[in-house]
Amino acid sequence: MSESDLAYRVRSDIAAPLNGDSGWAAGIGTPAVVEVDRPFRVRMEVAASPDPRRYALQARRNGGEWETLEAHDFPYPNRELELQFGEQAPGSPAAGWTIAAGAAGSLAIVEDAPSNVLRASGDAGGLLAIYPAPWPLPEFSIATRFRVPSSGSGGFAMLFGFVDEDNYGLVRFQPENGIRIERIVDGRPVLLAQRSTGFARNVWQDAEIELEGGTIQITLGDEEANLQAPLSIPAGEVGIAVAAGEVVDIDELTIEGVARTPGVSIVAAPAYDNGTATTDLLDGTSLPFVSATGISLRELAPSLDRADSHGEFEWPLVIRRFADGPLLNENGDRFEFRMIDPASPPASASAIAKVSITVPPGHLGGTFVETPGRIGPWQTANGDLYFIMEPTETDNKFMMVKSSDGGRSWQEVDGANRPATGDLEAVDGRRVDRRIHIIHQVTESVSYHVFRTSDHPTHPDSWELVDEVAARADAIAQAATIAVRSNGSVVSVFLAERLYYVVRAPDGTWSAPVELDPGERFINTGPQAIVGRDDVVHLAYASDDGGIWYRRLLADGTLTQRWQIAGAAGTSRADYGAVLPLAYDAQTDMLTIAYRLSDGMLWERQIQGGSEPTQPRRISDRPVVTDAVDSQQPAGDITHDGNSLIALFVDNETRSIFSSVLVNNRWQTPRLEIDEIEGSWVRGNIIRRHDGQLVYGYVYDAGSQGGAGRNEYAELVLERE
Repeated sequence: MSESDLAYRVRSDIAAPLNGDSGWAAGIGTPAVVEVDRPFRVRMEVAASPDPRRYALQARRNGGEWETLEAHDFPYPNRELELQFGEQAPGSPAAGWTIAAGAAGSLAIVEDAPSNVLRASGDAGGLLAIYPAPWPLPEFSIATRFRVPSSGSGGFAMLFGFVDEDNYGLVRFQPENGIRIERIVDGRPVLLAQRSTGFARNVWQDAEIELEGGTIQITLGDEEANLQAPLSIPAGEVGIAVAAGEVVDIDELTIEGVARTPGVSIVAAPAYDNGTATTDLLDGTSLPFVSATGISLRELAPSLDRADSHGEFEWPLVIRRFADGPLLNENGDRFEFRMIDPASPPASASAIAKVSITVPPGHLGGTFVETPGRIGPWQTANGDLYFIMEPTETDNKFMMVKSSDGGRSWQEVDGANRPATGDLEAVDGRRVDRRIHIIHQVTESVSYHVFRTSDHPTHPDSWELVDEVAARADAIAQAATIAVRSNGSVVSVFLAERLYYVVRAPDGTWSAPVELDPGERFINTGPQAIVGRDDVVHLAYASDDGGIWYRRLLADGTLTQRWQIAGAAGTSRADYGAVLPLAYDAQTDMLTIAYRLSDGMLWERQIQGGSEPTQPRRISDRPVVTDAVDSQQPAGDITHDGNSLIALFVDNETRSIFSSVLVNNRWQTPRLEIDEIEGSWVRGNIIRRHDGQLVYGYVYDAGSQGGAGRNEYAELVLERE
């Protein structure tokens, strides 16, 4: 049967019931339009072959080469499978395991205190048990918490690279003999390495095997061992082994593969479990129908069990705006999908499903900076907008993206010359004189970059300076800020074991780091800086005793006394970034310090010139989200439009974005701006649209969970009296 006799249909509603006649994007056999970074599903008829076969899904873009799709979830492409047995009923079999050798009842849930465990028994002939991961494991980590009884000597083993019962690798953990790393080849054991690290019986032990970059690392408690992996280790399954007569209890087991963020991938289906049976919804072929399955985060579909019949498979997919590389999928790109037998390509076993993509207005996609200061959007004199972000969580490249149509569409600019330093943990920028000056901290260093915007007279849209080292220091957490003075000097404050500052002179030389609060017992953290009148650098920061502080660095290098702005801001690492990026009104020389207290409420105090701070004012009675995706910050932003203060924040309860405006020295009741999201971050600036309207333009993460694809641009229209 040819592919033209088979049908397909595209669902735009990822949450539609698997066998419901709803949520379709187009008719049967009709190409559909889907949005980037919005999961959808494709249902496909397949004619059964005389020989049972499993099916893979392939895709091609714009008529290019066919590629077999991998399973990487959206928005966070996590390849981690956690098996916990405490809530499973005693006596029940271990679901999901395959017994490669041993008795059928060798794996079972047993009662234990404080929670139930998985008991693996070697019985008379030993046990080999495999847990098939949803994805291939060319590199992996497998971790477990295990306990061997008081009797016996064989311990147990963790398996890797399992092909069959005669070919696999294993790491043996034996109480008296320590660790043995072996390779079983055609049934014969080959010793690769051993280490005499014993462990106590009848006590829970933590063990992990990791294969990465050609090296196997074995961890048992606090002990580690490394060896070069043989080149011939296949990308097989992982599992456990128990020698004859031995027993081991397992409290938990975690299998982790290598996550990627490809341009298109198979994702999880929220509406059904993998393997759920399908019914006959399409009408492309007259062959008898046999139930197939819905797929969820798997790379292979099962075979059909009856020849001369057909079944329907349904695949959940996502096409991303930005992918690893970085790769960019463009508005109007065409994608085709087909099912094949991976053992005998290239013939298609299904119809060829067709979709084209659209990029919704205001959609950026990509990944938000994890601990952002000011990262845009900045507006140039010609109206272009700029924003800093990463393409994906698994490809932490530094990107400057630009919009020339008021935030409707965004593209990276000068990607060929982007900074080599990735991992955008702490980034802060200032737009000055047709340039964006950026400070960027990673764990071991602080870097300085400069980007020239489109209104630069000679080198528009280009990186002028990248990866200049401002300081080297090991950071307990990434937190850095920048201030640019009128003479071209740059001040950066950053966190090492506590806060330091450095100054870049106009000639480009950096000073040695200077400790900000020497001799203090607290650890100061989360700095935010801005330049004010007379090149004064205003600096606000938190401390791990719950304090919020303010100092000024004068143009002559003098550091003023420290004022306490607030207490009770929290004492954990999650509270390190309690201070929001500062707001400043140059016309009145008014600085606003907004901060979050431990109860989640946002407050602010203002300082004009060198005057005493005003009394604290609460911005909202709604707690703000804090430490979303390990950001150590409240999800809020504040700015001054020359007339009043405006705040944006992500509400802790609803994860929606609210705004509030200061009117007559009183913060107004928060107004809902964006709902039905899982907001994590928000950053913005004052922008004048092409029609002359002043707006608070902002980019927010609508719920990436630390992954990618949920960055959006929006505007809050500012009303003038």
